[in-house]
Amino acid sequence: MAKPSVTFELGGGYWVAERQSVGFEGLTAFGPVEFLITREALEQMLNPDLDGIDGDYALEIFIEFEADIHRIAQLEFVKRLGGEPPILLTAADVEMR
Repeated sequence: MAKPSVTFELGGGYWVAERQSVGFEGLTAFGPVEFLITREALEQMLNPDLDGIDGDYALEIFIEFEADIHRIAQLEFVKRLGGEPPILLTAADVEMR
């Protein structure tokens, strides 16, 4: 079986206030890669009717869905051929899960 192009460890999420996102890192053969998942994407994952969650609640949602978020991040990393970090995951990316 082929080795994944990017791997993740659980428990690495942190709030990035200026981007209204939760940041986390993936590890590639070339080193770490930064990812961001927007507040709106996290709202979409939990409940599409949510609006305006704060950083603490965003981190709680991130922890609850972290395995799914890592899977989505891996797919997006491959689809974007790595791309320029940080790789931003939006509500449109999580709708496809």
